[in-house]
Amino acid sequence: MRNICTVTGSVNAEKMGITLMHEHVFNLYPYYKEKENTEYVKKQVERLKRFNVRTIIDLTPYAKIGSYKSFINQCDINLICAVGFFLDKYVPASYKNLSVSDLVEILSEKIEVGIGENKYKPGIIKIAASSPILSDRQKNFFETAVILQNKYKLPIATHSPHGGLEHLKFLMQMRVNTEHLYLSHLENEINDHNFDSKIDEIENVMNSRTNIVITNFGVNDRGSRYRNSMKLMEYLKNSGYLSQVLISADCNWQWKGNVLKLQDSQFNGVEKTYSYVFDFIIPALKKACFTETDIHQMLIHNPKRIFDF
Repeated sequence: MRNICTVTGSVNAEKMGITLMHEHVFNLYPYYKEKENTEYVKKQVERLKRFNVRTIIDLTPYAKIGSYKSFINQCDINLICAVGFFLDKYVPASYKNLSVSDLVEILSEKIEVGIGENKYKPGIIKIAASSPILSDRQKNFFETAVILQNKYKLPIATHSPHGGLEHLKFLMQMRVNTEHLYLSHLENEINDHNFDSKIDEIENVMNSRTNIVITNFGVNDRGSRYRNSMKLMEYLKNSGYLSQVLISADCNWQWKGNVLKLQDSQFNGVEKTYSYVFDFIIPALKKACFTETDIHQMLIHNPKRIFDF
């Protein structure tokens, strides 16, 4: 097993344990609230200890991780941070008109030397698009990610709420290593009317040996989002694809005025925090006859394989 970079040093992939593969710990929110951010994240991560979580993958590529230095120094869970690109409105101005070679040079330094004055080394590459049609800039970002993956043996995670199969096709043209790639949010496109057609697309993804992470089971167990995500999970299990499936919470929060707000803030009257996987998703899966072996496959074995080139 290879060693992977965390914000506090390297760890052997064998010791990743239970892993949440799509979270946002180092968020892009007002840094004058550094104390409040740190206290909130610390409290939420502490709750994960009762579920024996050992590793969290943060997929916020532009965060000022140094603002969380005190939290990082206190945290005894493996935290893996990302380098890469998010949606256009978040892309730093200094990146927007660079060539692929320039982007590779800049991000290679971040990977080799580390991010910020504390030199936190990233362990994963993030890319994002919200449409099947990629802009020229997004194509440059995707190509950069593949070059970096092949150069440094790092996994790639996407933000693909729409057009995930098209994103994958472009990445494959760039010679991405699909076994160390996972697409996020494919379930968001599925509804009561298009399940069969979307399943055909997801089958194409799975047959390319690409991984997917499912985070959106809705905010209650009576809604269509819950119903369709569970239907997808059952299909993946029955079709023998669980070795390519991940589950996570995608906990995302921000400040509105002086109030901290969570994305999908309530499910069954409870806030959707990092423990959403354990409070809501896993109980739902167990009702659908998913076994402990199935759950460990998605939370332990698949993450370890994706990081272990």
